[in-house]
Amino acid sequence: MNGKRLRTWPLVAPALGLFATIALIAHGAAGGEPRARANGEALIGAALAGAPRGAVFKGIPYAAPPVDSLRWAAPQAHRARAGQQAARQFAAACYQGDYNAAWYTRVMKAFGANPAAFTNPAFSEDCLFLNVWTPDLNAAAKLPVMVWIHGGANVSGWSFEPNYLGRNLALRGHVVLVSVGYRLGVFGFLSHPQLRGAAAPANFGLLDQIAALRWVQDNIAGFGGDPRNVTVFGESAGAADIGYLLTSPAAAGLFQRAISQSGGYFLRESATLEQAQSAGAALAQHIGATSLAALRARGSAQVFEAAKAAVPAYHFGPVIDGITLLQPPAAYFRQHGLDANLLIGSNEHEWYMYVDDKPEGLNSALKDLPESARAPLRERAQREPSARHAVAQVTGLTQMGCPPYLLAGAAARHGHRSWVYRFTRVRPGTGGQALLAYHGAEIPYIFDTHDAWFSADAVEPALTTAMLGYWSNFARNGDPNGAGLAPWPAYGGTQPRVQELGARIAAIEPPDGALCERLSGVLYPDSAPR
Repeated sequence: MNGKRLRTWPLVAPALGLFATIALIAHGAAGGEPRARANGEALIGAALAGAPRGAVFKGIPYAAPPVDSLRWAAPQAHRARAGQQAARQFAAACYQGDYNAAWYTRVMKAFGANPAAFTNPAFSEDCLFLNVWTPDLNAAAKLPVMVWIHGGANVSGWSFEPNYLGRNLALRGHVVLVSVGYRLGVFGFLSHPQLRGAAAPANFGLLDQIAALRWVQDNIAGFGGDPRNVTVFGESAGAADIGYLLTSPAAAGLFQRAISQSGGYFLRESATLEQAQSAGAALAQHIGATSLAALRARGSAQVFEAAKAAVPAYHFGPVIDGITLLQPPAAYFRQHGLDANLLIGSNEHEWYMYVDDKPEGLNSALKDLPESARAPLRERAQREPSARHAVAQVTGLTQMGCPPYLLAGAAARHGHRSWVYRFTRVRPGTGGQALLAYHGAEIPYIFDTHDAWFSADAVEPALTTAMLGYWSNFARNGDPNGAGLAPWPAYGGTQPRVQELGARIAAIEPPDGALCERLSGVLYPDSAPR
C-alpha cells in the first residue's frame, strides 16, 4: 500500500555511525565537487542544481551489510572505508518482490502511461543506505532535517523512488532531506525460536530506521542540518512505523516531531514476538533448515520464495517484543500520550483503487470488525453512490480516516499540538476519475515530484506550493502555518477543524468525526483514556 511516482532510479546508500565524528565539509574543492565527512569517511557528492552551496549525497551506508550472521540481527556499525568515497549513485533496494510494480502498473494504466516504462531497481540484502539532499552544505546552516521513511506494506519500496527524490523539497522548503532504506518482509519483520532471549529478537526493519536516525544525530550537522530539529515523516507503512517509533524507548530523543500520512491503521495492531517466531519456524521447516544458522546460510532468493509458500498470510510488520516495543501502540498512547507535535491525516478515497463493485464486498469488509461497529458502518456505507464506494469508505475510515483524531487527542494529553488534514484532490480527466483521491496521491505534492504523464491543471502548482510549505514549516518550528498559506488551525477544542487539501484549501469540520468518536472505543479499544 504505497503511493508513489512511477519511474525507476538507482538507490542511495546511508551510513550507520553510532560513534561517528562530524568533520569539516568542503564545497568547491577538487573542481567544485561537494565533499563531506561522515562516520569517519570522506564522501564526494554531486552539486544540487539551483543551490550554489547545495549538494546531494547518494548511497551512504549507515550500517554494516545485514547478511550472513547479521541476517535477522540488529544493525551493526558500518566499518569506515579508506580513501575518498563517491556518493553519487543510489545503492541497491532492499530485497523484495513485485508488490511495488503492481501498484505502479495500476496507476500508470489509469493515467494512460505505458507500464513498461517501470522497471524494478536491483534488489539485495545489502541495502542499508540513505540519501541526503541539502540546500546549504555548511555546518553553520543548522537547517531543519526531514527524514523520509517510505511505505510499501513493509514488504516493498525503496528510498529513491522518483516520488521521493528530495531536491525540490530541500530547495523550496529550505530543509535537509534524508531518505532511508530499511529491511523488508521476511528479512526485516520475521523472527525465529532460536532468537528467543536475544538482545534483538525481532523488528529488524524498525531497528534499521532507528540506526538511520542515530546516523542523522551523529552526522547531519556536517551536511548543514540541525540534529536537534529532526522531523520523521512517512506514508502508509512508513507512517505506521513512525507510530511505533513514537512508542519505542530505543528511538527516544532521535527526533522532535512526526508527520504521518495515511498510516493510522497501526492502532489496530498488536502482533506478538511469539507469532513472528512461529512464522520463522514454519519458514525453517519448509526450507529444511534445522537451525537459525542453517537458515541464515540459505540464499536470499531461496528464503524469499520459501516464505511466500510457508507463511503466505503472515502480516510482516513490527511486533511487541518486550525490548524495542513494550506495548501495543494504542495501549501505549492511552497510558503515556504522544510525546511530539504531530501533523497527520488521510486521503478521501484511500481504498478505492483496491476494491471492486461487487455487492458482497461490504459484508467481507465488515466481518473482521467488532460486531457492535457493523451496523453504524453499514448505515454510513448506504450514503455512498455505489458498492465500490461503500467498501472503500468503510475500510478507509477504520484503517486511516478515524485514527488521526485519536492520535491528535493522545498528543494533546501530553501537552503537544496536532494538525490534521484530509487530502481530497482528484486530478482532472479519466485518470483522476478512475482512482479519485487515492492512497499515496498526496506524495508528489509534498515533494514537488509530479510525473509528466499525470494530468494537471492550475490546481496542481498551487496545491504543491501549499503542501510543501505546510510540511517544511512544520519541520522548521512544529507549526505548519506561515506567510502566504491559508490558516490551518491546530486540532482540538469543542469545535475541532481539519485542513482540506485539494482544489479548496480550507479548515473544515472533521469528516465523519462524530462517527469516528462514537466507534473509537469499539474499533480501537485500547486507545481511549481511562
